[in-house]
Amino acid sequence: MSHNPDRPVDPLWEEYAQVFRGFDDLTLARWMAQTVGLFLGRGWRASHPLMAAYRVGAQVAHDRQIWLKRLATIPAAYPVAPCCRAPLLPMLTRDVAESGLVCVHCGGTAVACGDLPADLRHALEEWAADYRPVHAVAHWDDHEQQRVRDYNRAFEDAAKKAEGLLARAACELVPRLTDEFPAVVWEDQDECLEVQPEDIEV
Repeated sequence: MSHNPDRPVDPLWEEYAQVFRGFDDLTLARWMAQTVGLFLGRGWRASHPLMAAYRVGAQVAHDRQIWLKRLATIPAAYPVAPCCRAPLLPMLTRDVAESGLVCVHCGGTAVACGDLPADLRHALEEWAADYRPVHAVAHWDDHEQQRVRDYNRAFEDAAKKAEGLLARAACELVPRLTDEFPAVVWEDQDECLEVQPEDIEV
């Protein structure tokens, strides 16, 4: 299950968020601080149940400016995100070359590509460049679809390539990112190509 903060929250995510909306500010702040502390030292699938719950809570916390109220102490290992002052918990998405690493809390750019070490930046940009034409197959218009003999086959081939690219990100890029940040989240599906988390073997 994924959620894009740029799209309206679907009814199921809205239902999940009600739990966190029922927390008072202090309870929500403590839950967020304790949970983000559990993420330390590794890369996390965006679809992991604990991460998915945290991301729902993060939306509510951001709306209520919980981190700005300083009701709970951010675990010491986390620097403060420049975009929203929450703990810096970046997410790797296929749009990394354009958007940088995305903030799990506010959906803005947590870390611009230009702020990463050069070798890591180049690796991320190369991966994103490989991913871009694969993902684009899902958005071909009629003219583009007619240029291939069998669009359904092209779509399936693109989905397979996307699975491999997401697995490559998890195995090669995420460990390098966790050398730079306390914890990292990585996008483990591509809804446009119908690639689900269970399709990504790492």
